[in-house]
Amino acid sequence: MRSSAAAARVAAVLAIVWLSACSTLPPGALDRTARGHTVEGRLSVRYRDVAASKDESLSGRFVWTTSGDDLELSLLDPLGQTIALIRSDAERSSITFRDGRTVDGATPEALTRRTLGWTVPLQGLRYWLDGQPDPARPLTRLDDGRLRQDDWTLRFVPADDAPVDAAPKRIDLSYPGPPVEIEMRLVVDRRSDS
Repeated sequence: MRSSAAAARVAAVLAIVWLSACSTLPPGALDRTARGHTVEGRLSVRYRDVAASKDESLSGRFVWTTSGDDLELSLLDPLGQTIALIRSDAERSSITFRDGRTVDGATPEALTRRTLGWTVPLQGLRYWLDGQPDPARPLTRLDDGRLRQDDWTLRFVPADDAPVDAAPKRIDLSYPGPPVEIEMRLVVDRRSDS
């Protein structure tokens, strides 16, 4: 990473992606968060500012824990040090960065606008993490097996030995911009209920 400011911007994008994904559960879905749910894995992101023609990238790990309405997400660099800690509940959301700076917002969307100046349209991610499209949103199935929803193109990749209906082992996401182009890969190493 070229600078801590660039790492903070990329972490903010990731934080909003995850907060948008986890702010509510899909109707009728198995409510894992009521009893607690943890997802741990690896992520890599390429982020391109279209106007500035500038590329940034980030790789590391994430730990996402939910219990009821509460969410805590840690974004870690490859050495295991915290880049950002995200907390969200029914009342508010916040991001605390490595340098101690905290940004608060009533919703993930408010955090997006305040932190980035634009809104990340990722309402469907709460479904995508389980390998499903959002049933309430328009969907395009592409010839190569990928899906397009809310301007995001996604591919669910199961584990080699997983049953057909299992949650994906990997999710590849891309967003064409503007103002930013994003390519993201999430690899789930562990899911657990408590």
